[in-house]
Amino acid sequence: MSNRLAEKSNRVAIYGWHLLDGKQIQPLTIVHVDWYVDYSHGVRLMKRAVMVDGKVQDVRQVLQSPSLSPLLSDEGPLLRPTY
Repeated sequence: MSNRLAEKSNRVAIYGWHLLDGKQIQPLTIVHVDWYVDYSHGVRLMKRAVMVDGKVQDVRQVLQSPSLSPLLSDEGPLLRPTY
């Protein structure tokens, strides 16, 4: 998920590849169309319920919140926290 997906339609956001020292090799990119697949793609399932300050919240609401989104994203609030 990324706010960059709003820049072009029918794209997939890809981010990853780091060296052992944490240096980024592959920055966030939306160059690939949404039907592009390669060896690194797969399903990553997660529960939508997350615990924030002792309270259960929907991860989508956390990602859209100006104050809470930094807990999960360095992009600020996500406009569309779903694929």
